[in-house]
Amino acid sequence: MKVLGGLFLALALVFTTGLGTADAAYAPPGGAAFNTPRPWGTSAQRYHIVRTVDTAIRNVPGWSSNEAVAQPVIYISQFLLDDKPSVDALINASNRGDSVRVVLDPDIVGHQADRLTWALNHDNKPDVNGPISSDPKTWGADESYVLRCTGSCRGGGGNVHTKFYAFSRTGSVKNVVMVSSSNLNKGGALNGWNDLYVMRQRPKTFAKFAEIHAEMTDQTRAGTGLDEVVDGPYTSRFFPMENATKANDPTMKDLNRIRCHSAFGRTRINVSMFYWEGTRGAYLASKLISLARDGCQISVIYGAPSKAVRLQLRAAAVKHLINVYDSRWDLNGDGAYDVRTHEKYVLVKGTFAGNRSAHLVMTGSQNWVGGSLSKGDEVTLNIALTSAYNSYIRNWGVVRNHSRRIPQSR
Repeated sequence: MKVLGGLFLALALVFTTGLGTADAAYAPPGGAAFNTPRPWGTSAQRYHIVRTVDTAIRNVPGWSSNEAVAQPVIYISQFLLDDKPSVDALINASNRGDSVRVVLDPDIVGHQADRLTWALNHDNKPDVNGPISSDPKTWGADESYVLRCTGSCRGGGGNVHTKFYAFSRTGSVKNVVMVSSSNLNKGGALNGWNDLYVMRQRPKTFAKFAEIHAEMTDQTRAGTGLDEVVDGPYTSRFFPMENATKANDPTMKDLNRIRCHSAFGRTRINVSMFYWEGTRGAYLASKLISLARDGCQISVIYGAPSKAVRLQLRAAAVKHLINVYDSRWDLNGDGAYDVRTHEKYVLVKGTFAGNRSAHLVMTGSQNWVGGSLSKGDEVTLNIALTSAYNSYIRNWGVVRNHSRRIPQSR
């Protein structure tokens, strides 16, 4: 009997460990986080963003229906997902009694995404592929689900490209929202420079992200206007915007609010942008060049511009209007780029919207292409905080130091 008792105890410990143990004293770090892709940095530095999210997931407290407190909820939206520790953390959170609600792009394929889908959906009504909505009756006993929309969730096409992580509570902190350029995948850790920004104790922002997530789950079409929430120094905007044009493009409107003379001298604008092309990419590049002609100091790092945008930026660099840096590296000589910036941010130090001493970060998941504005699910975050600007400008310098100046000096 002693042997059997010991065996049962061991099995109980294994089962409990598998669920994970949340630390009530844990507090997610607020502010910015960045990774360092290969071939630079350690494994911890490469996976810094992904593990920051994982740690928050693991520290969402467990729950049972006989508790007086509200059930903890995790909202996640992802374009790519292949990281096993992240999937383990989400499954364990659901097993602890937390409601884990995940929206994925329909094009995601792979064992980890399939494993998460089965774990969270196997008890859904009527089956694992059954209709899922924001109605809890469709979620099953665990009150968790994975949904793959048809195209984008709130648009007529495009992708589920937004990357956000919202927690009703993790550790000792409530209403935590994380917005990132990074997915929970190996590529986000190894192949690109990425950023994450963590907002804590923000019930207004959390409620808006929960509302948008419910609309995504119901595949409710977005309207023609701008959907945003302003919460202190944070402005979160949600896309798509149907019938979007250059005239109502929120990024263009923000750039139009910049003036080039400030309390600091010349207004300084630093950009780290992954993908920009087409009409939208061209007019945003033209606006930066125009600001440079007005006296702003413009510095750009690019990751995946179209040939037309690349030549447009290079021509301005040759004329010494702007500084341009190419973050792309072909590490194995096969002709394909293996690492580059995947960030999508703009930094402003100077005059913005009449404030001559502004420090502003504009970040999120949105690339500078038309579909990111009018078709795909995206989120952008403007942060009017000096602390955020200081973190991001340091990161910009690091990425620049791992990039090549264009044109190269002879």
